[in-house]
Parts: sequence; structure tokens; C-alpha cells
Amino acid sequence: MSSQWKVKELSECESTFNEARKLPAWSVVNALSQTKGRGRFNRTWYGTPGGLWVTYNVPLDAKSPRHWGLLPLVTGAALIEALKPYRIPGLRLRWPNDVLVGKSKLAGILVERPSSSMASIGIGINMFNDVRELETRTQDPLTRMADLVPSCPSVKKFRTILGDVLADMFHDFVEDGLEAISPALEAAWGESRPVVAITDTERICGFFCGVVEDGSPIIRRADGSRIIVPGITVTRMKELI
Repeated sequence: MSSQWKVKELSECESTFNEARKLPAWSVVNALSQTKGRGRFNRTWYGTPGGLWVTYNVPLDAKSPRHWGLLPLVTGAALIEALKPYRIPGLRLRWPNDVLVGKSKLAGILVERPSSSMASIGIGINMFNDVRELETRTQDPLTRMADLVPSCPSVKKFRTILGDVLADMFHDFVEDGLEAISPALEAAWGESRPVVAITDTERICGFFCGVVEDGSPIIRRADGSRIIVPGITVTRMKELI
């Protein structure tokens, strides 16, 4: 792993976020299992033994024009890039923070800001953990790397690979903004798919066609018009096929 990362390994914790927020930027907290992991909107994330449950802390500059709210997309692009050498068919990013293989969920991302000068990037990846026991407790079907990659790397090795790719992607974003990672992000989405963007007040149907500069999704409606749905208002992006 890049020398800038300082790793703390735990056998078990409630959440790697809770441990990471006590540490400085460029720290990494990795637990063998989490008892109270969480996803977007405080949804439960099940961190059972065998998966990669990790939080990477990155520095934030108050004077920088970069918005930390874009970090889930930066991280998603980095995760897809780290997985690319394994040639997993159907691998793609679903706005804003899920990595899927076909319709099955492989990984999730959550970003929190414990201080004005740091963001914590939490990543959960199903690798060798038993996902069968979780099927009835999740909204999406699940998959894991061990079933997709003939020579699946160890959890520790992939944590190192991902950390290096994430550091590079983060530096590019800090230097040149979302434009710097746009090619990787566009490739990560895969083909345009029919979706419904669900907010507290409405359901907007159409085809997902990317994001604008603040990371909000663009939806192309049946009449050909496009609407930008403020990302902060979207509680769920549900695919219709």
C-alpha cells in the first residue's frame, strides 16, 4: 500500500467509521467484521467475516473548490478501476454509491465528514463472506468476488490495491475536479438504463444518463427532455429492468 496510508486493523468493531473518525487523514481502518455497519440514510450494512470492511480518511482543504459530496462518485470510479483487471462481466456503478455485477450488489460506498478538514470514505465489498445468509435482509441480490474471480486476491491484498487506486483518483479530483475522472466515471456507469429517481415528494422516471458537476443525476424522460434531479433529494435510484 502507498506509504501515505497508515493502517489500523481490528478483529471486530461496531463500524470502521467510528474508529476512523478518531484518526488523522491518510489513516485506514479495516475490521474483520462489523456489528453495526451502516449505509446511506442509516440503512444497515452487514459486515460479516470474509468481506472487506474498510474506511479510508482523506484530507479536505477548506479553500479548495472541490465539493466533498462528490467523493462517493470519485470512490466508485476508483473501485471500478481497481476491479477492472479481474475482467468481471457486467461490473458497473449504480448512482450514487453501489457497485453491481448485473443486478447483484458487490460493494457499497458511504462518505462522512467527521471534521471540516477530513472525509471518511467507507467501503464494504463482498469477497469471501457468506452472502447467502443475508439474501432475505437486503433490497438487492448479492454477489461476492470469490464467486466471480477464479484467483480472487486476499482481502488484505485487495485493500492495498484499492487504497493505491483511490489515492491516485482522489489526487486527480483535487487537482482538476470531476472533469479529471469523467472518463473513468462514464465507463463505470455502463449502458443507460431505465430508472425511477425517488424523492420525498415525487418519482421521476426515465433513463439515467450521467451526472452534472455537483454529482446530481440526469434523467432523460420519454419525450426526450432531460431533467437534473438534485442529488441530495434522491432517497433511492431504482432500476426498472
